[in-house]
Amino acid sequence: MKKMFIMLALPAVLAFSAQAGDKPIAASELPAEATSFIKTFAPATVTAAAADDDFFRPDYKVYLSDGTAIEFRHNGQWEEVKNHNGIPSKVLPAAIAKYLEANYKGIAVTNISYDADDLDSYEVKLASRVELKFDNNGNFLTLEYDD
Repeated sequence: MKKMFIMLALPAVLAFSAQAGDKPIAASELPAEATSFIKTFAPATVTAAAADDDFFRPDYKVYLSDGTAIEFRHNGQWEEVKNHNGIPSKVLPAAIAKYLEANYKGIAVTNISYDADDLDSYEVKLASRVELKFDNNGNFLTLEYDD
């Protein structure tokens, strides 16, 4: 068990050392919205967390025990979720989850990003290397294949 924990935590430690300006923090220092979002990944737990060096409005990076990496804005809103093994559909916006169930059933979502400042706000990457874009309401916009 100890070796498994070390193997899971090592990528997070290496990622933090590569990000200049990020400082490790305790999970309890994350904004409430981020903490609430992380709970949807249970039973996975936080193995590492960091805040960037912006003192007034830091963004956060969180690594979970199941291999998920999450980036949060300063207010705790998630910006990106990654997991090469797949992201649980319960963390996806409902309209996007419904679209994927109807059109890409059984194909894992490995990355979803959200840009609150962009009309094409959601980008979803699937294990099949398909990249989909959705608007703020979760309506499908475009499809690309990652070569």
